[in-house]
Amino acid sequence: MVPLECAGCGRARERWCGRCALTLAGVPLHVRTRADLRVPVWALARHTGPAARAVSAYKDRGRPDLASPIGAALAAGIDALRAAGELPEASERPTVLVPAPASARARRRRGFDHVREVVDVLAAELAGSVPGGAVAVAPVLEVRGRVRDAAGLDARARTDNLSGRIRRRPEGTPLRASPGAPSTVAALLATPSTILVVDDVVTTGATAAACVGVLGEGGLRVDGVLGVTAA
Repeated sequence: MVPLECAGCGRARERWCGRCALTLAGVPLHVRTRADLRVPVWALARHTGPAARAVSAYKDRGRPDLASPIGAALAAGIDALRAAGELPEASERPTVLVPAPASARARRRRGFDHVREVVDVLAAELAGSVPGGAVAVAPVLEVRGRVRDAAGLDARARTDNLSGRIRRRPEGTPLRASPGAPSTVAALLATPSTILVVDDVVTTGATAAACVGVLGEGGLRVDGVLGVTAA
């Protein structure tokens, strides 16, 4: 059995210690991306130090247990954006969370859909908060065809790598919704909602731009992109 240690600093017998958790706390950062994005992009922290090590451990080094603290930190980030007036209050309209999709190859390699699992935690945190609000997880995007590992690619190469490969899933794709939130794609299209694309790391913004573009073509106006970290 591998001894439990903090994913950020290695402190023994802690999954994610209080000091490292502070690196994901506070009002999310505004992120300027090289990709042409017409919506706000935020991240909880820069992709460095404990935050970067936690994301890396979660997605690539066998620490799926970090979905819980990362999802909770994203929920706190959304609360902070609401308090700052950058997002509508939860009581005003449903919150719809769209996970940035991973390729089938990446999901197989990791053994799980890492962004989707964080988004499920995030949705549960938002739905269970006081005051609460209607929340839906809308996995309406997918990656089709072959894509290269984006690590090391520049902005242009990342855009070319994803060109035409992020697509909408069929309209019958089920949504996971709390009471009062749209539970089908048809209902989502007809319900004014706060729509956020959620990703793990915002780098050039190419993935976020592709997601926002495809959702817009399908009739969904995205209010913003929220990442855990920004590189």
